[in-house]
Amino acid sequence: MPANTLLTTGALTGQAQSHVIALSAPPQPTQQQHLIHKHAQPAFAQLQTRAKQAGFNLDVVSCFRSFEQQLRIWNNKFNGLRPILDHDSQPLDSAILSEEQKVFAILRWSMLPGASRHHWGCEIDVCDYSALPTGYQLQLIPQEYDEGGYLAALSTWLDDNIADCGFYRPYRQDLGGVSREPWHLSYLPVAVPAQHACTLALITETIRNADIQGKATILANIEQIYTQYICNVAAAS
Repeated sequence: MPANTLLTTGALTGQAQSHVIALSAPPQPTQQQHLIHKHAQPAFAQLQTRAKQAGFNLDVVSCFRSFEQQLRIWNNKFNGLRPILDHDSQPLDSAILSEEQKVFAILRWSMLPGASRHHWGCEIDVCDYSALPTGYQLQLIPQEYDEGGYLAALSTWLDDNIADCGFYRPYRQDLGGVSREPWHLSYLPVAVPAQHACTLALITETIRNADIQGKATILANIEQIYTQYICNVAAAS
């Protein structure tokens, strides 16, 4: 297990980037440069090599996400500029939701800025773009990874191989908080201490200082949010 995996407060909340490095050069100049925790990079490279040997391309959809990126996602959903999905991945009519309903609906698929595991750099959303039909736009919904989906074979392979490289799926089950995310991999040696350090007090203070939509409602429900959505993840196995 790598040493010195403890993250600073800035790294925990996505407001620093000293803990992440470039994952690799993007295949095309127009594609995004992904960043990953420096201790997770060798393990993920090993997992990619194993996947390639098994006939899969283990492509990165998202990895490190800054506080500002997560804040933009949250505010855009709250303001109706991005869809809010229900439990079945169908768009909700946000105009008829109360502010509290909107907050909890967003939390099913998008974490609060400052509380996203993607801030830590050890969380990686993966797919195999080569398995998708020409012209198909990846949606990152469970149906794509479940039996009969375009990425079902990759998902089965991940089930059998990620633990050997130190990864697990924190959202492999719907525990009544964040919806099931079979594409989300977490590197245990970094994620476990980060989760312990991501305290209620830290998240509360971060939200208080943020220019976030729904702030008063979030803070009024912060203890429930912390218990139900931030800490409520599957145990490593």
